[in-house]
Amino acid sequence: MHKRHSKNARSEPMTIAKGSNTHGILNQRPSRDEYYQTGVYETQGTRPTMEDTHAFIVDFDSIKGQGYFGVFDGHGNKHVAEWCGHYFHQMLLGAMHDHPSLAPEKVLHKAFRRVDDTLKKYSLQSEQVAESGSTAVVAFLRMEDKDGTQASFTSSSVPENASTSTPLQSTSRSLGQRRIPPENATRVLYCANAGDARAVLCRNGIAIRLTQDHKVTDPSEGSRIRQAGGVIMRGRVFGTLAVSRSLGNHISYDGIRMKQYVISTPYTSRTELTDEDEFCIIACDGLWDVITDQDAVNLVRRIKDAQYASKILVNHALCNDIQPTRDNVTVMVVRLKDFVPK
Repeated sequence: MHKRHSKNARSEPMTIAKGSNTHGILNQRPSRDEYYQTGVYETQGTRPTMEDTHAFIVDFDSIKGQGYFGVFDGHGNKHVAEWCGHYFHQMLLGAMHDHPSLAPEKVLHKAFRRVDDTLKKYSLQSEQVAESGSTAVVAFLRMEDKDGTQASFTSSSVPENASTSTPLQSTSRSLGQRRIPPENATRVLYCANAGDARAVLCRNGIAIRLTQDHKVTDPSEGSRIRQAGGVIMRGRVFGTLAVSRSLGNHISYDGIRMKQYVISTPYTSRTELTDEDEFCIIACDGLWDVITDQDAVNLVRRIKDAQYASKILVNHALCNDIQPTRDNVTVMVVRLKDFVPK
């Protein structure tokens, strides 16, 4: 692999996500990794603008060991992706708190719906927002009792400087009260995506895709679009979009509403994590268009540091000899355990 790097590559989190309602620690790596380790790396590539955003939250929903991870890949312009970077986690928290007994997969569906309904309202006020869309991949690492509830969790006061070496962006609830799961709690990874942003789990060295790409070239997606009255030209919906699902895209062309065909309904999955689960790669198509799931896993499996692993994957996307990308690239690696096979 060549050693050249994009001048726009960044190793630090570059998201515009807000921290006023995170119920956890936003975009700050803890000084001590107890449950998982997160790394993120991104580059603008050769594109004239950067339209990717991302966010991660440690101890999401004020529960020790939980995590929120999101990557958003904008198209048309950056407005929808930026908005999702700001607010998607808040929409998810709202759906969780409004429906505490609902299965997390269904909560994710409600969150996607809330996000898209909100974007529709903004689109009526701004043509730039209406022209904008974003693919999305969101992962929610949830701590659960054996019955799927969190009834046995205890509450604990947590000092502000107890878990991080950098200033926190969080609510008074997250700083004052943190719920602690029992030692035998189960870790479950819930994933949801719309579009071609993807999450891939490494389980004992084997790549397991946790999401489903939504592209016009997929037979079932193409059939859905045609049955709704849509037209696919040059591999795109009305010759415009190659993805068949996204957030945003509330624009009309000559009376044709793009949202009728490019829907926001996500694919969701539930994965109960085991000791064989090593790490998860969450990334936009800038990575996945140029590397297979298994090759990505193989490339970074022996790299213990999640931040360095994310950098290696981005640099591969930029600099491989076969098919280097020109796209924006954002890669998040969540290492689920310290064990690295020799």
